[in-house]
Amino acid sequence: MSYYAKPNYPRAKVNEAGRKLAGLESDDGKNYLMIIDNWRAAHAHPLNAFYMTLKRRATKFARTALVVQRIKRLESIAFKLIHSNKMKLTQMQDIAGCRAVLPSVDNVRKLQRYYQTEPLAHTYNGCKDYIDEPKETGYRGIHLKYSIASVNAEWPYNGLKIEIQLRTLLQHKWATAVEAAETFTGQALKSNQGSQDWRRFFSLMSSVFAIRENSPTVPGTPNNIAELHAEIRRLDKEHHMAATFSGYRAIFPQVEKLKDAKYFLVRLDPINRLVRVKGFKQRESQEANRLYTEAENEIDKKSAVRVVLVSVSSIASLRRAYPNYFLDTDAFLSEVNSIVGN
Repeated sequence: MSYYAKPNYPRAKVNEAGRKLAGLESDDGKNYLMIIDNWRAAHAHPLNAFYMTLKRRATKFARTALVVQRIKRLESIAFKLIHSNKMKLTQMQDIAGCRAVLPSVDNVRKLQRYYQTEPLAHTYNGCKDYIDEPKETGYRGIHLKYSIASVNAEWPYNGLKIEIQLRTLLQHKWATAVEAAETFTGQALKSNQGSQDWRRFFSLMSSVFAIRENSPTVPGTPNNIAELHAEIRRLDKEHHMAATFSGYRAIFPQVEKLKDAKYFLVRLDPINRLVRVKGFKQRESQEANRLYTEAENEIDKKSAVRVVLVSVSSIASLRRAYPNYFLDTDAFLSEVNSIVGN
């Protein structure tokens, strides 16, 4: 455990660093990045414990469950601090998160109930059920929220927040397609910003998937599959959604140091169609987080380049879990093509 980072700064300093990251306070240098780097890295140890538990529990209900963990990107942290009224960095629930992707809603519900009947030895902060109540963007899934709690009051990780996400394969297919579309359109679609037509398209596609899963549709969209298909076809005819996805095909990544890797630093350059993946062993957790912050800081704010640090069981699982970072949208594209008739 010694190779994991521990929180080194008072929470007031962490919150101050968050405000500087978001541009809500001025800063002459970039020392605040060192503080945020430590704050993010400090989540790695408890997050790994949550990940291992989730992996063990998810496979009880689906042997093919895909389980991953990730640390939130600086860009996403800044966006949330700017747009969430009075949000503090130390209050952010999803700085660290792990996710299980299961075949069906039934699998997801069984796993959700298991967490409720066999609770973790941590503080439960509630559940957001975006399957019964989808977001207007079309996002669907289950979020379980926790704060780390130990019998040892001096444990340095006490109070850190971890989020568990549960979703189906269809919900995952939709969510990763939104992130890929954000990359090649340059719009914050999952935050309900950008082109109204693209936002509407994804809301409609989410409702198509919801009907297939016998779940509530997205607010403001038709409940009838024929009406959904008709509107999707119209949008595609006017704005060429399917053709846009088709123009960004899967990229074969350049990889290095993957033997016995626990963490993967992924860098996507969509303009030059390059993906680089660097692996880090478990004992290199702090180095992986340091290079993650360094890589994010080097990216121009206007650049389309994306960087993410994640943990999965293999490079094959990495591609399944994060197809958006390989511009691999074939699974979603086939769903769109089945509707628009391509």
